[in-house]
Amino acid sequence: MKKLISLLTASALMLGLAACGDFAPDPTASQETALDFEYTEESFPEVWAGRSAAPLMEAVAAIMLGTGRAEGAERISFAATDEVWAALGRGEAALAVAPEGSEMPSGIDAAPISRDALVFFVGEGGDADLSSEELERIFSGRGGDGLEILTRPEGSGSVAALSRLIGCDEALVTGESRPMTGSNVIGFGFWSECVLAGLADGYQLVSVDGVEPTAQSISSGEYPFALDLLAGVSSGAAEDSPERALWLWLQGGVGQAFISSQGYLEAA
Repeated sequence: MKKLISLLTASALMLGLAACGDFAPDPTASQETALDFEYTEESFPEVWAGRSAAPLMEAVAAIMLGTGRAEGAERISFAATDEVWAALGRGEAALAVAPEGSEMPSGIDAAPISRDALVFFVGEGGDADLSSEELERIFSGRGGDGLEILTRPEGSGSVAALSRLIGCDEALVTGESRPMTGSNVIGFGFWSECVLAGLADGYQLVSVDGVEPTAQSISSGEYPFALDLLAGVSSGAAEDSPERALWLWLQGGVGQAFISSQGYLEAA
């Protein structure tokens, strides 16, 4: 049975999480009818999200359930990107939100919900203007002598993106890393986690091929390493299931406006 989604009104959407109204997901090209669902503690789907999407999905859970962000966070399982997609593939997650992983499960429907990018940052006094070729040499171990790479955890989406977009020696860039500063330090991550979540605080973002990674250059495609934050559900998820309703809402006009209100970039 179809039910009604309780969401923020359009005016309150940009102001925060204080007021609620009635909204159903906006129609998309693949959607014949708007799905309606009332989310409760019992009906909210099992959502897994990559850590770069943590602030966003905390807020989404909060507005769907009419709670605060801390309570919303308790309803989301956060993990490395590869584990998020693996959980969807084995049926443990009903909805997955993460960048593309090193391996994607079969039998899923995935769609972009936000634009993001792989970005790089250096310590004070480091070279903050590098070419794609220089970055490939640094992260493959064929250049950048004396540079200390800030590694990322195994299975992280940023490692998968680095491997996919410019190539790297995964043994060189994967592992636990401690924060370091200085002109000989270089790190990498997603724009959303570096800028919105503070991963690159205290560092300088690197311009690549002369293009600074900004919201405008990433959205326009001018920045060379733009990519998508994806949402995925099982291809077998029913049209009136809570997970598919939420999946469609994230793609629709109201969902995209909310994503933008949280500082994330709307899908291309």
